[in-house]
Amino acid sequence: MLRACLLLLCLAIAIPAMADLYSGEVAVADQSEAERTAANAEALKQVLVKVSGDQAAAERPQVAGALKDPTPLVQAFYYRQEVDRSGATPQLKLYYVANFEPRAITRLLSSSGLAQWARERPTLMVWIAMAESSAALSESELQPLLRRASERGIVLKRGLDEDAAASGNLDTRDVDVLKQIASRAGVPGVLAGRLFPSSDNVIGRFAFNDGERTESFEVSGASPIDALRAAADETANRLASRYAFDAADSTPEPVRAVIRNIGDAGDYARAQSYLASLSIVRELRQSAAAGNTLTLDMSVSGGSERLKSIVGLGDVMSAAGESIDGEVVLDLR
Repeated sequence: MLRACLLLLCLAIAIPAMADLYSGEVAVADQSEAERTAANAEALKQVLVKVSGDQAAAERPQVAGALKDPTPLVQAFYYRQEVDRSGATPQLKLYYVANFEPRAITRLLSSSGLAQWARERPTLMVWIAMAESSAALSESELQPLLRRASERGIVLKRGLDEDAAASGNLDTRDVDVLKQIASRAGVPGVLAGRLFPSSDNVIGRFAFNDGERTESFEVSGASPIDALRAAADETANRLASRYAFDAADSTPEPVRAVIRNIGDAGDYARAQSYLASLSIVRELRQSAAAGNTLTLDMSVSGGSERLKSIVGLGDVMSAAGESIDGEVVLDLR
């Protein structure tokens, strides 16, 4: 049983690879066709959850047909082995990984009424300190949290060892302190909490700040491992509730954006390249440039509100509101 611990999850900004969202990984007994067929269904369930942000995505009756035979949706698959050291004795495990065709998944989401969560998501940097010491959990001890987060489409990275000592002095009430520590790594938000084991179960109490607001939540599990998985689920649920959007809201709309703080040609290139990289931006062209501002005309899935909610996830620019003419105002960092 894992020791009672203090969790600190700092949100770093990164854009995970598309393949990570559209691939599912399942433990299998062997490489037989029967095992692969069953694993395809489980892998598709993972992808539906990751891409939609809906924990119950696979329960929609509209996806039942695809789950019966997901093989036509699979682009490629492979196997990998890993030593599981979570138990008393290390065990060699075999995993099946299936990569699904993104456009086919998008069509399945749309036809089933599921939301779509863009690939721009916060990366979670993780420090876990024990209640009785400042020592950080090892990579293997973090596996329940890391693996569940991966299944939900969240990228986790273990915190640096030199920062572990500081985490022993933190508590869920110290959200402002946690944000200061996170800012040293260039990250905007934190999730902090403590696990409380009892004879019946383990309670986890957390305070969450995504850079704009602070919330609290509580999870429980039969063991610390279950509580860690539940914490990953709740974090993913809260992120998805903000950043996932209905398929009906994904229609491309014209958006004019004014980017401020353009100092030179490098800034111009950086701003344009970043906006073009966003998954919701379909088209982009320059409209005007004057002084330290750049005006761009874009076609954006979900329109200006979606752009304002997504653009700040990268460490490149932030949304500053709208002008009196309805233009989206963005500040280059």
